[in-house]
Amino acid sequence: MKRIKSFLTIFLLWTVVGIVSKVAFLAIYHSLFKDVEWTDQLAVLWYGLRLDMAIAGYLTIVPGLLLMISLWYWGKVLQWVWKAFFLLTAIATALGYVANLGLYGYWGFPLDNTPLLYVKTSPADAIASLTLWQMAGAVLAWGVCALVVYKLPHPLPADERKHPRGWQRFAELVLLFVMEGALLLPIRGGVGTGTNHTGSVYFSENIRVNHATVNPLFCFFESVVHQEEIGTKYRFMEAEEADRLFAQITYTHLRKDTLRTLQHPNVILIVLESFSDTVMRVKGVTPHLRRMTDEGLYFTSFYANSFRTDRALVSIHSGLPAQPTMSVMDIPRISTSLPSIAGQLGKSGYHTVFYYGGDINYSNMRSYFAGTGFQKIVSDTDFPMSLRTGKWGVADGGVFERMLADIKADNSGHPFFRSFMTGSSHEPFDVPDYHKFKDDEVLNAFSYTDHCLGRFIDELKKLPSWKNTLVAIVPDHLGAFPDRQDNYHLWRYHVPFVILGGQIPAGVQCHTVGSQIDIAATLLGLLGIDHQDFPYSKDLLDEQSPHFAFFTFPDAMGMVTDTSAVVYDNTDGRVHLSENAKDGQLLRKAKAYLQKLYDDLDKR
Repeated sequence: MKRIKSFLTIFLLWTVVGIVSKVAFLAIYHSLFKDVEWTDQLAVLWYGLRLDMAIAGYLTIVPGLLLMISLWYWGKVLQWVWKAFFLLTAIATALGYVANLGLYGYWGFPLDNTPLLYVKTSPADAIASLTLWQMAGAVLAWGVCALVVYKLPHPLPADERKHPRGWQRFAELVLLFVMEGALLLPIRGGVGTGTNHTGSVYFSENIRVNHATVNPLFCFFESVVHQEEIGTKYRFMEAEEADRLFAQITYTHLRKDTLRTLQHPNVILIVLESFSDTVMRVKGVTPHLRRMTDEGLYFTSFYANSFRTDRALVSIHSGLPAQPTMSVMDIPRISTSLPSIAGQLGKSGYHTVFYYGGDINYSNMRSYFAGTGFQKIVSDTDFPMSLRTGKWGVADGGVFERMLADIKADNSGHPFFRSFMTGSSHEPFDVPDYHKFKDDEVLNAFSYTDHCLGRFIDELKKLPSWKNTLVAIVPDHLGAFPDRQDNYHLWRYHVPFVILGGQIPAGVQCHTVGSQIDIAATLLGLLGIDHQDFPYSKDLLDEQSPHFAFFTFPDAMGMVTDTSAVVYDNTDGRVHLSENAKDGQLLRKAKAYLQKLYDDLDKR
């Protein structure tokens, strides 16, 4: 019965590997759990066992089949397949566990398919946030872990000159067959109606504790498998009910009091990497952005829609709410079907340009921007190598200078729309020759981008075209400062949004609650241009439209109004934040909103 013992040993070893990964997670991120009782930390291992055993079940299927084959055939081919399987699985599982340990500190959620989306579009940018030492350490950790896992005992019974007797062979085959079938139990999560999913191991009110409980391999494969199931996700209510609630919170009519006196004003949209209301309030870091909030129209109750740049760029330019578990930018079939500010302005005779200092192929940005109306794209390859000094390509200063030069050289007579996604305030925060905050590279990087922004606006004001130019400034997603904060805090999504220009009065504040998806309707409304193609976007300056902010992060969502707020996690089916929303109506609207969003995406 050596094969029976081997089968059980393999299942047990893969389970132990999952448990050890949790111990390593708790140790590496011990600062996040210093206020968590030791009993809860121990419970992480117990509750997480469910998904650890599920992964162990998947990884034992192939060895189980090989063990059955070995009852009749034992030769070099079988031995080679056995060793190759464990080598490949050791490499793959080690990569998953190490990646989760490394990325959690940056992203604050367990490993899912997000890295895969980035790697397949631009591998270089996918690792651009890492320093050389971090990359070397990651590769070393990956190699060591893979070697350790591979060297764990996963015995295939030794070569036997005499195979088991007929009845013994039959008995072992039956037992192996039964055990192979029994793997469905840990894989599925038991015999009940509920099956394994990431949220099935959540047990704590502390989301960090729940994240520690998750097996990152399971979370990754679950997100990959469900990536394309758009039409069946988030079915909270009957379609008629969703339609009714959705109609209450959408409004696409063009208001009458617009800036039609301007003759097709130029429009510049600047998207600031990782900025937030929080970092703006740190003394001395963003003096120029703070100054600009007094020089134009400042939206004080404004929220980001997402946690990642690819989602945010679509929200900002197309007025599309960010999705919790997918990125439409990675699906050109959908992304290029979306309306956009560039496309709408292009119909009105605008020349449209998008600027980015990095690889424009990263996360399928090129297909999205080119497919939604940008007539020209300026990226890293349009700059000399001497300016490509950072991990993310050209530093913000160089791109601002290029955009300013293009504006000065533009004598086409056509109005323009220029959008710029900054990058220097993204980790690893490497900025050129700027050392205002020598002891804090993060704040120094934010300060550098703010410095470049201030210099650009000051130079822009000197141009005759300033009086006929609108500049909109907004961060891309929830703030990166301070780090290691969970996503259930509303302040993380609070970001500045400023519109200034030659004919925008200074010192005006709008306290209406809104978010990045409202930028399209608000800007187009200012210009007197129809925005009915943007069903989710609302003009923040129109008193008739319903005003609220909607945001998402991995399999969770939130909605904020001027009087209430709610944050709901789809993974565990619980409300994690509720402010004056006890009657459940705000949550029902948020669910309807997300359901209608996926209905829309499924039809594209």
